[in-house]
Amino acid sequence: MSKIFNVRLPNATTAQYSPEQFNQLVRSVEQIVLQLNTTYGSNLDADAASASSWFKAGGAAGGFSGAVPGFQYSSGILMPHAMLMSDADQNNAGITSENLVTYNLPVITNGIIVENNSQIKFERPGNYFVSVSVQVTNRGNTAAEFELWAKNTGVNYPLSATRFDIPARKTATIWSHLVASVSGIFTVSNPGTEYLEMAWWSGSTDVYLEHYGTNTSPDRPSISSVILTAHFVSSGR
Repeated sequence: MSKIFNVRLPNATTAQYSPEQFNQLVRSVEQIVLQLNTTYGSNLDADAASASSWFKAGGAAGGFSGAVPGFQYSSGILMPHAMLMSDADQNNAGITSENLVTYNLPVITNGIIVENNSQIKFERPGNYFVSVSVQVTNRGNTAAEFELWAKNTGVNYPLSATRFDIPARKTATIWSHLVASVSGIFTVSNPGTEYLEMAWWSGSTDVYLEHYGTNTSPDRPSISSVILTAHFVSSGR
């Protein structure tokens, strides 16, 4: 908090005029003016500087762990975030195989990247909210099981799997469809080594992740086989 420091002002004279007391008053006023002109800072300026420091870097005074960039005077706070998609079909490798979800369309990325098509890496430590949905198609004439789960640096994330039942196809030319989705918090302690992957399995090779192109009557946008979004929520302290 900004303060002005000054010696005690002289008491008013009870008798006749005193030049000494008047001179003392003048010197005190001069000290106040000097502080205002040289060292005094307003509370608003101090608060703004403190907030900027907190958002720009962590440390003993607080702030985001790992110097997460964020304070933007012109456009608000900008946190690490990403939106990843795929416009390719993703086939089932086999009924005893694990399939990794892949991404070939990084629509939006800031501090989050994709490596080796499936590994999602975070440039800063912290907690990230992740949501993923996949367009599942069954070409078979019997119902099939489908499971979707998360992997932390190649290791299955406990209790992250979700099971879905995919209906049999409607006709020989019209497949059945289902959107499977999961979400959760992914914690990054060491950005240099940790990464997130999404995996899936199905008991039928007729099940796969499918994309669709644009359509008309009415005009409709293409359908992605997978959409994943992630954004920073806390430093994890």
